[in-house]
Amino acid sequence: MGQEAHRVCYPPAGGVAVRGWGLLTGWGAGLQSLPTLPPVATQGQRLLPVATPDLASERLRRATRECLLGVAAVQAALDHSCLAPHEVAGARTALVYASASSYAAANWTFVTSETENALHFPYTAPSAVPAEVTIQFGITGPYLTLLSGANAGIEALWQATTLLTTAQCDRVLVLGVETFQECAELYATGRWLLGTPLLEAAACLVLERHPNLAAVRYRAAWGTRGLASLVAGEREGALASVYLCTPTAPAGQVAGHYLQAQWPDISLVLLHERLGFCLACAPLIALMLAVTAGQLEDVLLISQWWDAWALVRWPELSSQAGH
Repeated sequence: MGQEAHRVCYPPAGGVAVRGWGLLTGWGAGLQSLPTLPPVATQGQRLLPVATPDLASERLRRATRECLLGVAAVQAALDHSCLAPHEVAGARTALVYASASSYAAANWTFVTSETENALHFPYTAPSAVPAEVTIQFGITGPYLTLLSGANAGIEALWQATTLLTTAQCDRVLVLGVETFQECAELYATGRWLLGTPLLEAAACLVLERHPNLAAVRYRAAWGTRGLASLVAGEREGALASVYLCTPTAPAGQVAGHYLQAQWPDISLVLLHERLGFCLACAPLIALMLAVTAGQLEDVLLISQWWDAWALVRWPELSSQAGH
C-alpha cells in the first residue's frame, strides 16, 4: 500500500465494563485450560481443533459446527455473567460477530458435498452464526458481522463500545468463532499463509455500559508504516500491558521488536506465542486475560491483518468482571 492512512475515534463520555465471558478452544473450555507458556505441547501440530458442543436442541440438529460453537460460547458467557437467557432477549441486547474463517467450512461442505446441497446452502453466508445465536436467545437488538483476522476482533470491541456509549442498547455480546478443521487440507497447503498452530476457538464477551468508567479509545492505520502511525499517539501515560495479535509469527516478531523499542518497560504479550493463531478471537481472549490478571488500567490491544492495523485502548476494566 503506497499511501499511509490512519483514523482515531473517541466515543461519547462513559466507559464499558466487562461483565463476563465464555470460551471454548482447542486447549479446552475456559481460560483455565489455556497454556501459561508458549504452546510447546503442540509438538508440531498445524491445527488444534475444538470439540463440537453437544447441544440438546431439535432446532439446531442440522446446524453447522461453527453455529453450535457460537451458541455454546454465548451460553457459557451468560452463565459466567450470571444472566438468564430471558434477560438478554429483546431489543436492548446487541450482538457483534467477528470471524475470518468460520463460514469457510460451510462453503467447503456445500461445494464438495454430493447430496443435500440445499441443506448446506443457508450456512454459507457469513451471517449464519449470528443468525442462529439471535434466534436461540431471542436477541432482536442491533447486530453486526465483521470479517477479517484479529482486526475484526478489535473492530468488534469498538463497535460494541459505540453501541453502548450511544445508548443504542444496554449490553452487547461480542462473539468470535474460528474453525479450521473442515478445511484443514487447504490450510496445510499454505494457501492462507497463516502461522501455526491454528487454534480453533469460540469466544464471547458480555459488555455493559458503565458511566463511571473512562472511555475506550480506538485507532486504525494502513500502509508500510501502519504500526508506527498506530502507536504514535499512545506513548504518553502508563500502560499496564500490551497484547499483540498478528497473522504470522514473523509479523509478530517484527511488530514485537518495534513495540519493545518504543516502550522498553512495558509488559508485551504475543498472543500467537501464548495460544496459537485464532484470528478474530485473539483480541477477545486477550481482554479476558487482562481482566483475569488484574490489569485494570490502560490495556492496549493491537492487531494486524496484513497491511491493516487496529488498536483499542481500554483505560479501565471493571474489577467486578470475571467473578
